Amino acid sequence: MTAAATRPVAAPDVGASSEKIPHVRSPVDGIRSAIGVAFIVGGAVLANIFDSTLLGFAEDTAANVDRLPDWARDVSSAVLASVVISGTFAAAIWSLATTRYRRFALLLAGIGVAAATSIITGRGVYELVDESVQRAFAIDAPLFRVQGPDGRLSPADPLLAAAIATLTIGGSFLPARLVRRWALLVAAYAIGSILTIGAPPLALLTDLGAGLLAGSALLWTFGRHDLALRRSQILAALSTAGLDAAHLDDSPDRAKRGWLAITPSGDKLFVAAFSRDDRSADLLVRGYRWLRLRKTGDHRPFLTLRRSVEHEALVSQQARSRGIETPTTRAVAPAGVDGMILVRDWIEGSSCSELSELPDETIGAMWQQAARLQLARIAHGTLNLSSFVVNADGRPELVNFRRGELASSEQRLGTDLAELLTSTAAAAGIPTAVRAAKETIGPDRLQRAVPWLQPLALTSPTREAIGGAKPLAELRAATTEAVGLEPEELVRLERIDPKSLFILATIVLSAWFLIPQLTDLDSLWSQAKDASWAWAGAAVIASVGTYLAATGSLLGAIPTRLRYWPAFAAQIASSFANRVTPAKVGGLATNLRYFQRNGVPTGVGVTAIGLNAIAGLIMHIVLTVSFLLLASGQNGSKGLSLPSTGTIVLVLVAVVGTAAAAAAVPSTRRLIDTYIIPQLKSGWESMTVVIHDPVRLFLLFGGSAAITLFYIAAMVASLQAFGSTASLPLVALLFLTGSAVANAAPTPGGLGAAEAALIAALSTAESTTVVVPAVFLYRLVTFWLPILPGWLALTYLRRTDNL
Repeated sequence: MTAAATRPVAAPDVGASSEKIPHVRSPVDGIRSAIGVAFIVGGAVLANIFDSTLLGFAEDTAANVDRLPDWARDVSSAVLASVVISGTFAAAIWSLATTRYRRFALLLAGIGVAAATSIITGRGVYELVDESVQRAFAIDAPLFRVQGPDGRLSPADPLLAAAIATLTIGGSFLPARLVRRWALLVAAYAIGSILTIGAPPLALLTDLGAGLLAGSALLWTFGRHDLALRRSQILAALSTAGLDAAHLDDSPDRAKRGWLAITPSGDKLFVAAFSRDDRSADLLVRGYRWLRLRKTGDHRPFLTLRRSVEHEALVSQQARSRGIETPTTRAVAPAGVDGMILVRDWIEGSSCSELSELPDETIGAMWQQAARLQLARIAHGTLNLSSFVVNADGRPELVNFRRGELASSEQRLGTDLAELLTSTAAAAGIPTAVRAAKETIGPDRLQRAVPWLQPLALTSPTREAIGGAKPLAELRAATTEAVGLEPEELVRLERIDPKSLFILATIVLSAWFLIPQLTDLDSLWSQAKDASWAWAGAAVIASVGTYLAATGSLLGAIPTRLRYWPAFAAQIASSFANRVTPAKVGGLATNLRYFQRNGVPTGVGVTAIGLNAIAGLIMHIVLTVSFLLLASGQNGSKGLSLPSTGTIVLVLVAVVGTAAAAAAVPSTRRLIDTYIIPQLKSGWESMTVVIHDPVRLFLLFGGSAAITLFYIAAMVASLQAFGSTASLPLVALLFLTGSAVANAAPTPGGLGAAEAALIAALSTAESTTVVVPAVFLYRLVTFWLPILPGWLALTYLRRTDNL
């Protein structure tokens, strides 16, 4: 039967007019909203940092544009603006004319919200820049631009933000070709506005973020038309491909965009349907993986959805030609608005992930398929149980080559093996999975999987199936033993982890705060020359005192009697180690190694270090409260007033309430039970031992208090060196507050964060002309000068076999 003869059969199935398109909340819109917020925040930060640079750019551009005739400059910008505003409102008017009232309301709301957000963020950016940059906006407002409350031109461009919002919302229902052309017009308008406005483009990124946020947030809130291909569109695409269907129904695999089509001759076909949203989601996932992972192994994304689907068909057919059991691909065809379908033979059976029990024969057959893929150097990309369908003969057939690749790299091949090994281990147990893999593909080829048996190398379903990092570590150990390898470090995959982001954010925020303080270097140098060298010397002596006190505190926490001066050298050496490692990790390791080399058991040494940290925290809190009371009892303008009793009670209630709410969360309770409670129990048991020894008790708590007091003395001496008149209790209180904030920074020695926190805190009691050089002097004597003695002490302890 010909395709033409069968078309009337398919037509009555479902008509286009009878299908109601549902509205859905797409995750893509949620991610785009977050990107919009990031553009607004990032744009404001960059405008604040590079405002002078942007001012220079605007002046240079204006000088070049002024050479053009007035009519050329004015007409070109007016034409572009008119085209953009016409297109922006034309989309809304067209929706109203075609009775698409929901679209009309979304477009109109998007225009209004984007314009308002642009004006608000533009005003915020304007307030962040220097007055010299603000004066550049004392010009007449061009067409479609607005003025601020002070009568000057606003940096914001509400029209640009509204056009981007319209583009974002219209992209949910307009053809991709029309959206691309509209985007080019908007980009041309933005460039033309930058060149002809005569003012710095401070709000360009915030306008982009405002439009993207407004459009995406509205779509996320109220939903967009589901872009998934509809029955009528799939029927038309099948007919175009010469595969007319007498029946089309959702298959059990609908979650994977699958449909069951039955031809007039009775053949069953599986129709995989792909929409524009699928490509957008794929690009976002690839972008996330590229940002987070150093080695993704992913091939570059294809320019269009068509190329992506054609590639899947090519990889599938190539795999079939190399002996892999996979259904025949019948057709690839366009469908709907920018959609595609891929048609293959239907498999009567169930996915391996749905089987209640996975027989050994099936596992062996899957590994045979994997061996053929490896031999052909074809990577599948998601080689887990859900990609195998057991046919009527009981043989697993491989499907879903969406992330497949020909002539693949060692990483992609190894990741495939790791994925299949992990998914079979989750279903049949680790011994069975490892044994089947080793017997089928051999230990030499199975070695490829070992480096990639880690969470970030696997897909989310496989990670969830195996049950976490611990079972995966057991699988890795069993595989390593089976192939005869020695345990080795895993391949580092993360490019950026949360800790690295925290460190980067700390450095950026610290630099943002400190750079303005360092702009007047001549003034700082003149202040340094006029500083009191006697007080600077006192700061150095106080810095040395912190190491003497730290030695006493640590010796008080250890039950073994150790010599004082080698322990003193260990404290200096640990300070050097802290300069090159975050979170004081290097110092802790140095002290623990010193204990071990001097006969202290590892468990006792770890307990002593923890006990010393607890004593330091206790004394820090006691001294903070003490200086708070002393500072609040002073009279005069530089004293401190305690809050009212009611305020204190409210704060305590809020703290207790927050702690109770956090403890009510199961994950928080597990965290407390796993990490905090054991540490507290260990610290309390050690504390009970110390309490019965008055000498050790005095050394532990006296030394901890002395460390803090010596640091306070160094800070006070640094302030006095530049003529500070602030009172001692107030300085001590502000110093303890600022140092508590700085200690939370993950940078080595609190670098950057300590300076910023101390300057911010002490500036409330003293002029910044005194505080800034004093803080740098304090950091010089407590952070930078001890580096050389610390290195010498580290070298000495190594040579004397104490480390």
